[in-house]
Amino acid sequence: MLPMKDFFRSDEIVNLTEEIVYNELQALIGRAEIEFCQCDKCLFDIVCVVLNKIPSLYSSSIADRTYPSAEFKAEYDRLKLLAAEEIPRAIEQIKDRLHH
Repeated sequence: MLPMKDFFRSDEIVNLTEEIVYNELQALIGRAEIEFCQCDKCLFDIVCVVLNKIPSLYSSSIADRTYPSAEFKAEYDRLKLLAAEEIPRAIEQIKDRLHH
């Protein structure tokens, strides 16, 4: 069997939760509401903590992402809220255990 990277050569399978978390984290940084280390290591740790706390939402179709059903859109919006709730918690967790 082919290695996973060779088997899934296209970028059709997308974890939208990753996008959501990155976008929500960038928005929080832009608002400068919370003071925290923003080095790559800390940002990666924050993203990993949040991704492990909230459900994944995968899509294998550009059509689903471009023209989402009402159910898909509702799930996407729910995950945005969850990410916005979990990111500050993850920041506090990482602040307590810096890896640099």
